[in-house]
Amino acid sequence: MSRVVLITGASSGIGKSMAQFLTQKGLQVYGTSRKAEMGEVRDGVTFVPMDVTDDESVRRGVDFILQQAGHIDVLVNNAGIGMVGSVEDSSPDEMKMQFETNYYGPVRTMQAVLPSMRERSSGYIINISSLAGLFGLPYRGVYSAAKYALNGLTEAARMELLQFGVHAVVLCPGDYKTAIKSSRIRVKKGDTSVYAEEFDKVHHLLNEELHHSGDPIEVAQTVWKIINKKSPKPYYISASTFQKFVVHLRYWLPTKAFQWLMMRNYKMLGK
Repeated sequence: MSRVVLITGASSGIGKSMAQFLTQKGLQVYGTSRKAEMGEVRDGVTFVPMDVTDDESVRRGVDFILQQAGHIDVLVNNAGIGMVGSVEDSSPDEMKMQFETNYYGPVRTMQAVLPSMRERSSGYIINISSLAGLFGLPYRGVYSAAKYALNGLTEAARMELLQFGVHAVVLCPGDYKTAIKSSRIRVKKGDTSVYAEEFDKVHHLLNEELHHSGDPIEVAQTVWKIINKKSPKPYYISASTFQKFVVHLRYWLPTKAFQWLMMRNYKMLGK
């Protein structure tokens, strides 16, 4: 019997790569998209409509999969949005929107699938975080905050769930060639902000880094590696060699020195 995988946000980018890769590996993959028709099949992936910010939508989608497949072996929380702008310019409502998708979304899906996983004493929950969840990035502070929160939640859940044979894992991707730069949401006050000039410069550099990024299939390969381990690690990083080195620097260097290097990289030391 093939394993059943649920991937949120599977219609594009990293989520699409994961869904296609795992389908090719012989797994029964269900993907979510807000615009999907219930049960429609795309390239071997069965889609369910799901808005991770809506309790009923999540429950309805998970119930459909459980009725069709009988169980869910792996949940990959990939659905997310990116918001850019200074912390000062980010309104509470904009921050709430970021957290509704990137933090509460994974919470909703985890809580929906966990009862069936506990009953079977088996399961993997992989929460897709980001390198921005390991250190703050300028003008992506709210995004970093939501990913930091998701990391902490996953660490706690991991310790709670091991007794039931369920493994909760954080997977932090670096930059990959996706359409994320066109889908990032800029805070409304950004155009009139005192930070606008520097933001434009930093945001341009963030987008330029994507041109030199790898294939998102690497993230899918990491997911495959995780779900084939009896005892996976709490954290995995899928990124370029340079970005992995930057992560190590974050823990080797004093925070002030690391932040100086980050600001230098983003050309924020001109004043």
